[in-house]
Amino acid sequence: MDIINGDHPWNFRRIGGIYQAQIETVEDLKALPTLDPKLWVALSCPVNDLEIDVKTLAWIDHDADGRVRIEEALTAVEWSLQRLSDPGSLFKGGPLPLAAINTADDEGQALLNSAKQILENIGKSDATHISVDEAANTDKIYGQSRLNGDGVIAQDATDDPLLQKLIQEIGDCLGTKIDRSGGAGITQEIVDTFLAGARSFDSWWQLGEQDSAKGEDIFPLGDATPQAFLSLSAVEKKIDDYFARCALAAFDIRAEEPLNHDVALFKTIAVSDFSEHSAEVARLPIARIAASPYLDTGKGINPEWIAATFMLRETVLKPLGGIDGETLTPELWKQTKARFAGYRKWRAAKPDTGVEPLGIARIREILGSDLLAKLSELLEEDRSIAPKMTAVSAVEKLARYHRDLISVLNNFVNFNDFYDTKTHASFQAGTLYLDGRECRLCLKVADPAKHTVLASLSRAFVAYCECRRKDSPNKFYIAAVFSDGDSANLIVGRNGVFRDHAGKLWDSTIVRMIENPISIREAFFRPYVRIGRFIGEQLEKWATSRDKAMQKQMETGVESVADGKQDANTNSSARNIGGIAGMVAAGGIALGAIGAGLASLFNTFKTLDWWEFPVILFALMLMISFPSMIIAWLKIRKRTLAPLLDASGWAVNGRTLISMKLGRILTRRATVPVEAQCKFDERARGRHWLCAAIAALILAAALGWILFFA
Repeated sequence: MDIINGDHPWNFRRIGGIYQAQIETVEDLKALPTLDPKLWVALSCPVNDLEIDVKTLAWIDHDADGRVRIEEALTAVEWSLQRLSDPGSLFKGGPLPLAAINTADDEGQALLNSAKQILENIGKSDATHISVDEAANTDKIYGQSRLNGDGVIAQDATDDPLLQKLIQEIGDCLGTKIDRSGGAGITQEIVDTFLAGARSFDSWWQLGEQDSAKGEDIFPLGDATPQAFLSLSAVEKKIDDYFARCALAAFDIRAEEPLNHDVALFKTIAVSDFSEHSAEVARLPIARIAASPYLDTGKGINPEWIAATFMLRETVLKPLGGIDGETLTPELWKQTKARFAGYRKWRAAKPDTGVEPLGIARIREILGSDLLAKLSELLEEDRSIAPKMTAVSAVEKLARYHRDLISVLNNFVNFNDFYDTKTHASFQAGTLYLDGRECRLCLKVADPAKHTVLASLSRAFVAYCECRRKDSPNKFYIAAVFSDGDSANLIVGRNGVFRDHAGKLWDSTIVRMIENPISIREAFFRPYVRIGRFIGEQLEKWATSRDKAMQKQMETGVESVADGKQDANTNSSARNIGGIAGMVAAGGIALGAIGAGLASLFNTFKTLDWWEFPVILFALMLMISFPSMIIAWLKIRKRTLAPLLDASGWAVNGRTLISMKLGRILTRRATVPVEAQCKFDERARGRHWLCAAIAALILAAALGWILFFA
């Protein structure tokens, strides 16, 4: 039917209980903003767990919140119409024709140039179409061009080893950016920051040199002073603590033992792995506390501090020449720290530049060369080709929209792909084969327990299956809708096979179910199945109870014989015989009552005409099955897809019913081909003979009835 919405005559189809707008022409695409949102089948959908390329949906989801909404779909349509001179090619899909790109404005011309640049970079300069894979293959697009216009240069952007070394050093000091080729590189901003930091660091160093020239002891060990100071700082507090403890022990010998931790501590940490760092050991004093005021740096050192103490001795104490062998006294320690007082004060004013790891010699070498200027020239050259490369992302975007946009709309504006039995919707994850059936309506779900809460409103029979493969560490869940056949053999634990749209097979197991009527035929037989199940359960209970009673009687009899109580056993047997006689009498009375009832029933049948007998039989069957069939019919006619999708994160705008006809298509039962030849085994032949005999008896009884009462 045609409906005027705005100024555009829309073509609608009544499918699934709702009117669905059809997207068939370019004019429909242009008029899509005028379509009332209430007439869209979906208001939003998730980006993940759909069969449409997730990267395409991510492009449409421009606010990156993981959901595609109406406004974002309209933006994608509008942009595509602007960028294509022939928007009708959207309905063809596939690779993007270069001739279809609109070059009427600068953006379109840049987009075309970028598409040609991409094809040239991947060795297809003569191609007339560009596919999504070609447009999205950044390794080939950017990897073959050392300069790609992104403002980032990596080491392979130049053949000069000196520049390569400098790029590596700058990146190590200030960090890197990832360029379009996927490599790590630096930008002009990083180069400018490095230059400013290097100059600031050099100026600060010059101040120290000037103060040193004036007679201040700024660099007691010359160029080795910075490293020596780091060695000193690493153990300074620990040695200060040691000498303070020794001073207290010298003041009062009784303090020596408490200052050295109790042996209980060593018992506690004895079970630790001392091949690794131990925080408990590191907290102990650097050496054993004693009243003697010296520290032997060569032995008796806490194992966690041996390396740091060795560096202090080799880089500070020995170069200063103030150590007597390996012994460090409190006075010598104070003198050593005093030698670094000037350096400590000067270092406190050091600017935070990040370039210090290179050392002053390397920094001055870089500042005295033209390497930084060459880096700036290389970056400028990279920026010069930016106009050709900036539209590369737009090429991928347009290629994806050209391939997928109409499919997205047919799963958003309408559900044509779902109701078209020749294809599948974006939310249909694959096909489940289980219990002799093929289920095409399978949705990926994150949590079956949460999905069940809303999905139960669909009035569909849903089996949640866990899907897994031995060669895949990840498993996932699907919600499979069974819409034809019966549920007799659908139980938790049943195994099947799930085939995704890539053709990969997954082992599947039912872990949860939402039970609803599947078909009218199943509803017809359901009462009889329940009656048969009830009778079977009662018979099983009765047989079990009688078996237990007999077993109890046998045990009692054996125990009585073993205890020499034959007389009591005889009396018991007499009582049992009396009980059996009573049971037989009661059974006779019951059989008599049943016989009387049957006689009354046959007398009633004698008053009926022969044709009334099948009518009554049919009426009885209808009385038993009709309520179940009515309930099933009411549920099946209201069976809907919307709650299943809403539970998966969609916002569906209508009922989207699943009719019985569509249900038989979505769930197909196994059928034997017409041209196939069937052979029966002996057991099947026996069953067929039994069925034929029963049918013959029924027919003979019917004929006898007709002849007798006629």
